[in-house]
Amino acid sequence: MSQNLNPRLLDLRAQQQSGELIYCPRCGQESMKPVLEHNALSRTVDLYVCDDCGIAEAMLDLMRNPLPLAQWAAFDDGQVQLDFKALNMAEMTGRIVNKHLPALTQVFEAWSVAGPQEDFSHYQAQAQQACPGLYELRRNPFCAVYKAQDGKVLIRFRMQDGQSQVAIDYLAGG
Repeated sequence: MSQNLNPRLLDLRAQQQSGELIYCPRCGQESMKPVLEHNALSRTVDLYVCDDCGIAEAMLDLMRNPLPLAQWAAFDDGQVQLDFKALNMAEMTGRIVNKHLPALTQVFEAWSVAGPQEDFSHYQAQAQQACPGLYELRRNPFCAVYKAQDGKVLIRFRMQDGQSQVAIDYLAGG
């Protein structure tokens, strides 16, 4: 763990234990239950997260692809992010295709060349920097996830006969 994150983790833990912290340190939403122990204990660090983040962490843990702490809301570097969550899935898709797809394709192709043994957190950070509003980047299958007002937009990639292929899926609801 990076040296500069450790003091922040200790501070967040102290805030949670004192009852001060009302937002989820992973997603930044005010979705924590009033009784701290009724929330999900993170699989990454000794902090409680909201139930949705607990489920997401369990799924990512199953795929051996945890979300790096640097991408948690509590460790946001202050970079201005486009709030895609205010858009519906159709509006979001147009913006993603026009502005993010080339960068995501480049990240996917670089990761494909490097191979699955490569540290994926580098590619996640690169995608997050190039694509403000990106909620999550998954490794296997390679998939960019965006949260919209009415659901999630998934941009899935695969390599077929040396060519990158893209599929867009929609998950209605939260």
